[in-house]
Amino acid sequence: MASEKPTMKVNIVAADRPIWSGTAYSVIIPASNGQMGILPEHEPVLTVIEHGSVRVKSTSGHQHVFTVTDGFAAFDSNSLTVAVERCTDDEEPQDAADSGASAGSGASADAE
Repeated sequence: MASEKPTMKVNIVAADRPIWSGTAYSVIIPASNGQMGILPEHEPVLTVIEHGSVRVKSTSGHQHVFTVTDGFAAFDSNSLTVAVERCTDDEEPQDAADSGASAGSGASADAE
């Protein structure tokens, strides 16, 4: 029998609003010492984030890309929080249309 791929909970927030929340297979963040990949069951980590791109491979199959400014990322108990000063959603217009009504609020969530 094939086992399910492990997942983790991800929350991305900017100083002024929530950006994205859902489940993911992996996240790549622009840490202060270079790109850092976070997978489910990663060891606990707290790191500084610099200006760059956060890439989320969600369980819905979409690759979400967000341009972020300075902030931090914390991973513990299979949950990743990315908190930044500013964030821009770099998704393709087609992907943005897929998020429907949530596009107006700046937040979206994948079905779990």
